[in-house]
Amino acid sequence: GTSIALDNYLGNPHKAYKTIHVGGTNGKGSVSHLLAAILRQSGYKVGLFTSPHLIDFRERIRVNGKMIPQEYVIDFVERHRTTFEPLHPSFFELTSTMAFDYFRAEEVDFAIIEVGMGGRLDSTNIITPILSIITNISLDHTQFLGDTEEKIAAEKAGIIKTGIPVVTAAQHVALKKLKKEAHEKGSRIYFYGRDFEIDSRSKWKNGQVVVVKRKDMPKELEKSLLYVPFVGAHQAVNAAVATMAISVVMKQDDRINENDLREGLARSQWKGRFEIHDVKGVTYVMDGAHNPAGAEALGEALDEQYPGKRRIFVFASLADKDTETVLQLLVRKGDMVFACEAPTPRTRKAEEIGTMLESQKIKAEFKAEHSVDEALSDAA
Repeated sequence: GTSIALDNYLGNPHKAYKTIHVGGTNGKGSVSHLLAAILRQSGYKVGLFTSPHLIDFRERIRVNGKMIPQEYVIDFVERHRTTFEPLHPSFFELTSTMAFDYFRAEEVDFAIIEVGMGGRLDSTNIITPILSIITNISLDHTQFLGDTEEKIAAEKAGIIKTGIPVVTAAQHVALKKLKKEAHEKGSRIYFYGRDFEIDSRSKWKNGQVVVVKRKDMPKELEKSLLYVPFVGAHQAVNAAVATMAISVVMKQDDRINENDLREGLARSQWKGRFEIHDVKGVTYVMDGAHNPAGAEALGEALDEQYPGKRRIFVFASLADKDTETVLQLLVRKGDMVFACEAPTPRTRKAEEIGTMLESQKIKAEFKAEHSVDEALSDAA
């Protein structure tokens, strides 16, 4: 209700531009960034709303890659404070409202809107997009969304709107749920394995080539070789989802062509996802994997990129995450783990991570550090 009240008060800013809604457990951010890059390549002005941020809150709200100015944030809060305060909006409700408002002020053509959590009750779910995307579905945020894939799928399916097409890479029981929902809403569903798939992948050092096969596509798009500068097999699937999504948008918009798709994918950038830095002969890989599916994908990408190399983990986790499973999937025998604490009250304690490694009988050398800086310098 709060999101609707805020939206009505501001005169429904999200109706001023076309939106694409992106939900799912993992890969939302990758797909959102890829879509924004392709649409920008087509000459459009594009708003991008994602979460969480890495360093600066303003990363969440961008137009053509530029963060929302600090003055806009301050001014927005000052201007509307007296109306907002009695409504007690959550941090996320306020942020998404501000994003919608900023995109209208900037006169964007398209806005890519990433779901905060779930879908059905998410504060971004006031929009009527031209396309809904549900990347995939696995267990995360179980304390809010339910403890089975079916329950979580029901929450994620909440972004499917009547008559609006939906693209997904969900599998099995989750896909069944989404198909049922799409059928009930009269929405065309494009899903991985039937409408589009990855044909083969040749691995490049920092990125990959993806061949995407799609039915119901312009002929020249059916077997495109696409270069994606993100590492890992899961990113190939994300690129395929973005490609399918753009193919659907192309049916409504002839300004976007295959060249824009190819160039946009190749130029995408995203911090904190298998981000590689080589410093003094040491390779640092930074990644934000924080749930079992993410950890599994990261583990596979590390095996693929650096087979047989010794790994030292500098690891921190929030207390509400399934840290044990993440450790189990990531930390193999013979690795070293420097556990540290994130600079937030929500962090898990470093010693607790050690206890988990012990109870899981993970044979990694362990060192508890308190700050990320200390852990990094000791690990190096």
